[in-house]
Amino acid sequence: MSSSIQILRGAISFPETIQGNRQRRTWERLISYIESSDSPSAFDKAASYIEGYVHALVDSDQIHVSIERDLLIIETVDAWRCTGIESNTSPYLNAPGKP
Repeated sequence: MSSSIQILRGAISFPETIQGNRQRRTWERLISYIESSDSPSAFDKAASYIEGYVHALVDSDQIHVSIERDLLIIETVDAWRCTGIESNTSPYLNAPGKP
């Protein structure tokens, strides 16, 4: 498991409630979308889902506003994207042979 995935999984603490468990599963699913992206556009789309989900949780008062958390998520996704570009190996884990 990449360190980026671990960082994203730990970026938000969800309460041990029915709603918190549902939110955690949604968060995990969104992370899996990034993990299984097979192209740069799919990666960007999945990353935007992550960002949108955090904003929705904040807007609905499910989680508190946290600039540090938001920056952590943005920096992690950007680093993950740049690693694939700089190393010429794709962060899009299911894309062997694709640029």
